[in-house]
Amino acid sequence: MNSSLYAVPNATWPNLEVAGESQYEASIRALLGRLAKDQDKELQTEALLVPEPDNPYDSRAISVRVQGAVVGYLTRADARAFAPILHRLAASGVTAVVPARVWGVLRDDWEGKGTRFHSNVRVALPEPHLIVPLNDGPSEPYSILPWGSGLQVTGEEKHFDVLAPFAGQADRSLLLVTLHRGSEEKARGGQREFIEVRVNGQRVGELSTQSSRHYFALVDHHAAKGLTVAAWAHLKGSALAAEVVLQASKASEVENSYLDGDARTMAQLVAPAASYDVPPSYTGLPRSASPQRTEATPRKAPGTAPSAGKKQVAAAAKSGCAVVGVGLLSLGGGLVTAVHQFLS
Repeated sequence: MNSSLYAVPNATWPNLEVAGESQYEASIRALLGRLAKDQDKELQTEALLVPEPDNPYDSRAISVRVQGAVVGYLTRADARAFAPILHRLAASGVTAVVPARVWGVLRDDWEGKGTRFHSNVRVALPEPHLIVPLNDGPSEPYSILPWGSGLQVTGEEKHFDVLAPFAGQADRSLLLVTLHRGSEEKARGGQREFIEVRVNGQRVGELSTQSSRHYFALVDHHAAKGLTVAAWAHLKGSALAAEVVLQASKASEVENSYLDGDARTMAQLVAPAASYDVPPSYTGLPRSASPQRTEATPRKAPGTAPSAGKKQVAAAAKSGCAVVGVGLLSLGGGLVTAVHQFLS
C-alpha cells in the first residue's frame, strides 16, 4: 500500500522531546554535517511519525524519521497517547509529517576520552484529538488553506443542529470547513457581502464584514481554478451551544507556492476503531550504534534474560522501543522488515 503524507494541522513549534537519539548518532550527525569541538548546529526540518506494530519490544512504538532515517522515538508515554490516531492514519495509507528540530554539539568527553557527541530532537504535535478533523473533506474539488491565527465565526447559535453531532466530544475538536461568498440586502439599501462558513455543505455561521475581506480574494482565486476553499477550524461546545473559530491564513499571508501549487486535500481515512491493520515498518538499530554511549538508563528487552558469560547489550530507552543487540541483528530479516517505498 502506497502512503501519502499528512501535514498535521496546528503543529507549529517543536514541543515534544524525542527519546533514544544517542542510538542514532550516525543519522543525526549526517543531517547536521561536520562539527568542530564545542560547535553546535540546529536543523529546522520535517519529520515523519511512523508506527512500528512489528517492533519486537513495543507494538505501539512510533519512530521519528528525518530524510528517511530514524533519529529517535516518541517517548513511551507519548507513543501510547498518539498511537491510536497515528495507527489510524497508517491503516489508511497515510503518514503524519510534522515540523522538527534536530540539534547536536561535540564536546569533551567527561571521562577524558576525547570528544563526545550530544544531540536533541524535538517534534511539533498538538493534542492527539486535534490531529485529524471529526468530519470528512468536501465532496467537491477543494484545497485546504494553510493554518492561521484564529478568527471567531458568528451566528453559530442559528445552526446548532449542524454542529451538535460534533460538539462536546472534547474541550476542543477539529473540523474541516469550507468558505463561500455570501450576500444579503441591507436594511437601508445596498448589499452586504460576507464569507459564509459551512460544515459538510451546511451553513454554520459567517465571518464579520471586516474578517470576510481577508478571504474574498482567496475564494475568487480558488473558484477560477475550479476549487472550493477549505480551512481548519476549532469547535468548542456542549450539548447546549457551540462556537467555531476559523484557523486559516489570510490572503495577505499565504505564499505564492500555495496559490500556484496543487490542491491540498485531506486523505480519506478508515473509520475510527479499537484497533487497526497497520503495515510493518520496524528497521532495527543501526549497526554503528554503541550501547556504551547510551545516556539513558539501560533497560533490557521485555521477556528476555542475559546469556551467561556474555555481555548484555543495553537498550536505549526513554522510548521503550528497546535497542536490538548485535546477536538479534545477526538474524537479519527475521526481525527487521522493509520500510515503505516512500521512506526508502
